[in-house]
Amino acid sequence: MSNRTRFILSIAALVVMLGMTAVPTSGQLVRGDANAVKTAAGPIPRRADGKPDLTGNWNGSPGGVTHTVILEDHPAGFGVTAGPTLIIDPPNGIIPYQPWALAERERRREDSNGYEDQVGHCEFYDLGRIQIFSQEYMFSGNNFIINATQHITRVIPMDRREHLPASIRLWTGDSIGHWEGDTLVVDTTNFVERPRMSLGGDFHGADAHIVERFTMLDSNTIKWTMTIDNPKVFTRPWTMTSPALMKRIKPAPDFDIEDTCHEGNVDLVHLKNTYFQAHGKDAKPKYGTDTDIRR
Repeated sequence: MSNRTRFILSIAALVVMLGMTAVPTSGQLVRGDANAVKTAAGPIPRRADGKPDLTGNWNGSPGGVTHTVILEDHPAGFGVTAGPTLIIDPPNGIIPYQPWALAERERRREDSNGYEDQVGHCEFYDLGRIQIFSQEYMFSGNNFIINATQHITRVIPMDRREHLPASIRLWTGDSIGHWEGDTLVVDTTNFVERPRMSLGGDFHGADAHIVERFTMLDSNTIKWTMTIDNPKVFTRPWTMTSPALMKRIKPAPDFDIEDTCHEGNVDLVHLKNTYFQAHGKDAKPKYGTDTDIRR
């Protein structure tokens, strides 16, 4: 059995516990979702300034539990959908970790360390992780706004040119935007250390420099890419994309649907028990918060 297959088997229970197969949240697209826009694509819509108008609801997932689990090529098993790598550079589709960082990624993949995953504690998704879910884009004044899963809202100023001081650290970083021709470019720094890019333990570290590019191909299609650079973690910059081109979808009938994640839930207790059985009752999660108060 390959290491990848063993990994898929080991995280099957964690996928269920973390609610990855829950009822879709507002706008989250699953295979065959009736919310997908079926009208023929037309010319790129444009704002008053002539730039593409990305306003709308979008989804780049083919459906099923797949790249929320692992970003690289992986097999199917126990509710996890097989998926090709999302890494488009380097060409081999493998994240170019430094040796120490690859070892750390593998440590995080152990099922006994699932309690460290921030999503199980209802903490923020990483930028690469929220991209798997449906998102709402809008413009307001000089800001580009992204509303995503778990009530994550990114307000991206288009008229600021410098990032916040390095001492200010945020879960989704400090983002500023600009246009390069018809491509909206979002430049992000100032991360905290803890976010994971997938349940499989991929991470980019606090000092990552991330550049996202949103390019409209027609009225119903956006190509999204994200380039990540952090010499402390990777041997070179690398680029990923969404599992499929982002397609326009119909907005959810309700303004929002309450997310099901809540701290102190029973599944988190199971993850916690597994963690302390493996590491001892006095163990402190290496990355993550002991937020569950029940014993």
